[in-house]
Amino acid sequence: MKGQMKAIQRGLFTAVLVLVTAGLPARGQYAGGSGTAADPYLIATAAQLNAIGLHPEHSAKHFRLTADIDMKDLGATPVNLISTFQGVFDGNDHTIANLIYRVKDEDSPPASSYVVDIGLFRLVTGVDALVQNLGLIEPDVQPDPTCTKWMIDSVGALVGGLGQGWVRNCYVKGGHVHGRNEVGGLVGSCGSYAAVSESWSSAEVSGNGFVGGLIGFVGWASIWSCHAGGCVSGVVDVGGLVGFLYPDSTIEDCFTTGTVSGSQAGGLVGDLEQGSVSRCSSTASLSGSFSLGGLVGVNHGLISTSWAGGEIAGGTTVGGLVGSNIVGDGIMVPYFDTQVTDSYATGAVRGDRVVGGLIGSNEGMLLRCYSTGAVTKSGGVPASDPKSSAGGLVGNDKSVSKWDILGCFWDTTTSGLNKSAGGTGKTTAEMQDVAIYLAAGWDFVGETANGAEDLWRMSDEGPSYPKLAWEHAPDPNAGH
Repeated sequence: MKGQMKAIQRGLFTAVLVLVTAGLPARGQYAGGSGTAADPYLIATAAQLNAIGLHPEHSAKHFRLTADIDMKDLGATPVNLISTFQGVFDGNDHTIANLIYRVKDEDSPPASSYVVDIGLFRLVTGVDALVQNLGLIEPDVQPDPTCTKWMIDSVGALVGGLGQGWVRNCYVKGGHVHGRNEVGGLVGSCGSYAAVSESWSSAEVSGNGFVGGLIGFVGWASIWSCHAGGCVSGVVDVGGLVGFLYPDSTIEDCFTTGTVSGSQAGGLVGDLEQGSVSRCSSTASLSGSFSLGGLVGVNHGLISTSWAGGEIAGGTTVGGLVGSNIVGDGIMVPYFDTQVTDSYATGAVRGDRVVGGLIGSNEGMLLRCYSTGAVTKSGGVPASDPKSSAGGLVGNDKSVSKWDILGCFWDTTTSGLNKSAGGTGKTTAEMQDVAIYLAAGWDFVGETANGAEDLWRMSDEGPSYPKLAWEHAPDPNAGH
């Protein structure tokens, strides 16, 4: 009987021990906390960060970094990416250094020929999902040489795919990000009414299509108060900030520096499809084959109160602000009231043909815009060559310029060109006289005849071209 009682006692003890320890793994593998909003799991080491990816049951929990982390501290331990995250991760203004990840065949779904969503957070999803206040230092995310998968898409250092969630106040300093399509320094792809704000990247980013310095692909999402300044390269749809912007998406109050190379490439956005850009700027330099723009490569959307000043060298359809300004493109992009309003370009533009100081080829509306950059043909042939489709403001207009290009000017002196497919040419002295703009209906600070939005201003420090009222010179070293 005593033996039976001891056996029962041992069994009860074991059962209780199992029940108690079942609740211990989270506390044991993290620095503290219970995973709630009021008591988040605390992460203080690389091992604790690495443990999150091993526990999908924690995907909707709350986490907070309590120290800077160096992933080299893992040694030979493999990095565990966080597969799906629906919770809140607060970096608490700390950093994660040396996130090195090589995409492997095992990262793809079973029997699949592709890999999607690669980043520290592979997929962030849900309306309450949030990643904030976090910096990545020198990450290196790219395919392993042994990876046999043909497509490696939605690749970003911080987040592979972002859907419905929010990334705010995060950055990537240096490092490399490489994939095939939808590749970004911070986020690979962003959609489903997600948001990215107050974030930046200086990573080197490369891929095939939909490649962006900050985000590769954006659809039905909002981006604001962000910037990027790395070297961005791809084949098509390449942008200093965003590679491809799809309908119902907006970019506001953003700027870019750095370099961009590819076709359908822009200093800010490579391909803008019925989305909108406002209060943005770019000084990124561009090179590529076709449809290159200082701000946007191909525009099917709305651009307002923005400017570009980077140098551009390309083949065909090259513009200081927009390469191709297109009204529609068949089934994928039906007719849309494409517009560029209250914007300007100052960068030098060089191309083989269809070259313009503001727009390379135009079908949409241009309202109250100007350009001042030099416009030349490649090989040193002047843009004034009668066989050249080049213009001080617009290289080629496919509509009727007197109907779709209104209140626009270019500097005949600095552009080296006295012709354009639209707009009005003025000397430098005339371009620095507010009277011509007021007469054309431009809305300046301090006047009410042309509206009350106060979009433009003139300097009080001497002769100058108009500037946008929101402008301040961005610090090229900001956050870098």
